[in-house]
Amino acid sequence: MVCRSLQAKMQEVLGQAVIIDNRGGAGGNIGTALGAKAAPDGYTVTFVNQGTMALNPSLYPSPGYKVENFAPVTQLTSIDLVIVAHPSVPANNLKEFLELARKEPGKYTYGTAGNGSANHLAGEMLKSMAKVDITHVPYKGGGPAIIAALGGEVSTVVAFPLAALPHIRGGKLKALAVTGKTRSKALPEVPTVAESGVTGYEFASWMGLMVPKGTPDPIVQTLQRAAAAALKDKEVAARLSSGMTEAVGGSPKEFGDLIALEGQRWSRMIKQFGMKID
Repeated sequence: MVCRSLQAKMQEVLGQAVIIDNRGGAGGNIGTALGAKAAPDGYTVTFVNQGTMALNPSLYPSPGYKVENFAPVTQLTSIDLVIVAHPSVPANNLKEFLELARKEPGKYTYGTAGNGSANHLAGEMLKSMAKVDITHVPYKGGGPAIIAALGGEVSTVVAFPLAALPHIRGGKLKALAVTGKTRSKALPEVPTVAESGVTGYEFASWMGLMVPKGTPDPIVQTLQRAAAAALKDKEVAARLSSGMTEAVGGSPKEFGDLIALEGQRWSRMIKQFGMKID
């Protein structure tokens, strides 16, 4: 959905069609591995996120690609996640939900975009820090996880807000908490996880663009300028903001530095929380 927000403006700047090719599954590994094997000619750009660049290399014994197979183009966004529940769950906020989960360990579930995804790490951090037993149910992407929640197949979902907000506003899902440091302007009445009694909890994800290693620098710069123009577009920025997503941008070096820093950080965190692909 972030890609689609940028698509029209990037097409305008590049003077070419930008085709979005969704390849879901394995926490993003399938699509990312495909992008890593593409020709380094600038015509295949891989949409990456915190999960595929900073988490999966420490979670999977063989994700199918290496971060060094890529050259960074730019960071696109920073985004807080939202924890949502099916209306049948007898809790109106995360504090109430955690109380239910403590009374009946293992009864409640949370869906994610897949094993090793950012959603999964955010959920496992919550379980560890709140000391609750909630069963993880991985899906092949965030969309299927939301559909499962709408149908009552899972109790809750740790979701990216662009997919969840329409259903929250339509009354089909209940927002229990947001994962960021502060409340969201899009959901000002919804508390943060930290406000819900899990002191010190904070989780924000990020997204960006990469190309295969060896792509000529002029091509990388052209793609970075097109993305920057899209992020600066007022309508695009407003659309992203309404979905709890902050437009960031930046140079290839800045994005590369972020990936390296986050990879080190989350490698330590994954070991600390004893996370593994289940």
